[in-house]
Amino acid sequence: MSNSRDDEYDLSDSQRLTILENTANTNRNILIVMVLLALVGISVAITVVVLKFAEPKVIYAEQRELNALVQQVALLEKTTADWQANLTDINTVLDSSSATAFKKVLISQELSYQTHLTALKQGMRDLARMTPGSRTWLDIYNEKMDEALKQSKERQRQLERVQTHRVSELAKPLDE
Repeated sequence: MSNSRDDEYDLSDSQRLTILENTANTNRNILIVMVLLALVGISVAITVVVLKFAEPKVIYAEQRELNALVQQVALLEKTTADWQANLTDINTVLDSSSATAFKKVLISQELSYQTHLTALKQGMRDLARMTPGSRTWLDIYNEKMDEALKQSKERQRQLERVQTHRVSELAKPLDE
C-alpha cells in the first residue's frame, strides 16, 4: 500500500497540473450548471408570484345565499305570472271601455260616410249622363263631394291615431 502512496507523490509537475486543471474544469462546469438552475428557479418563482398577484379574487357564494336568491327568483316568477293573468282581465276591461268602443264606432261611421259619399257621386254622374245640357254643375258637385271625402278620410286617420293602448302594449312580458 505504501507503493500507491508513493506513486501519488511521485507525479511530475505536469501531471499534477493536468489533474488540477481537470478538477478546476469540472468545478467550473458544476458551478455553471448550478447558476443556470438557480436562474431558472428564480424566473419560475418570479412568474409564479406575478401570476398570483394578477389572478382575480374569486369569492364563491355560500349555499344559504344561493338558496335565498333561488327563493327570490321563484317569488318574482310567481308575481310575474300573477301580473300576466291580471293583464288579460285589464285588456278585456279596456277593450270594452267607452273610449275604445267609441273610437271603433266613429271609425266605422266614417267608413260608412265615405261609402255613402262615393255612391252619391256615382249616382250624380249617372244622372248627368241621362239629362241633356251643360254638365258644369256636375264638376262643381264633384269638387264638393271630393272635399267631403277628403275631410272624412282625414277624420278617419285622426281617429286611428288616437291612443287607446291596450295594457299588453304598455307592459310587455319579461320573456320577450
